Amino acid sequence: MSQPAARASHAVSFPELYECHFDFVWRSLRLLGVSDEALEDAAQDTFSVVHRQLSSFEGRSALRTWLFAILYRVAANYRRTRRRKHSRLIPLDDAAGAAGTEPAPDAHAEAVEAARVIERFCAGLAPARRALFVLAVLEELPASEIAETLRMPVQKIYSRVHALRAGLRSALAAREVEHG
Repeated sequence: MSQPAARASHAVSFPELYECHFDFVWRSLRLLGVSDEALEDAAQDTFSVVHRQLSSFEGRSALRTWLFAILYRVAANYRRTRRRKHSRLIPLDDAAGAAGTEPAPDAHAEAVEAARVIERFCAGLAPARRALFVLAVLEELPASEIAETLRMPVQKIYSRVHALRAGLRSALAAREVEHG
């Protein structure tokens, strides 16, 4: 789908949007601090809002950044209502492996541990930094789209992403030192 077609609301049906972006929504909600037991409800709430507002999407931003703005607000609501603010995130069990190939057991264990490090790193970030981490580092969206979504100057995006990557490298290096 071309860039202009991807931005037109009539070009994307809700079922198509749901199919294409469910994993993005789930992953983002999880890394934005929605507890494991609330993920299913938060994803449903996100897609409820998307379904209601899809016809009014004007294409002034990319579809994914519009979707992220919605899920970001949903995640904030779930974090606010959560009783324990710092509960541990459950590891991403499917973080390793390509489709159709099964990794060696040690590779899978290493990938799961790396996912845990990333989740702990995200859990220690303020909500705005988590959002930036998800959009820039994990989803690799362009800085201009992130700036629009988070209402932040592009230069600030670059400097904060640089700091986030450095922090993540330090967390991963510390894991390597711990595990020899």
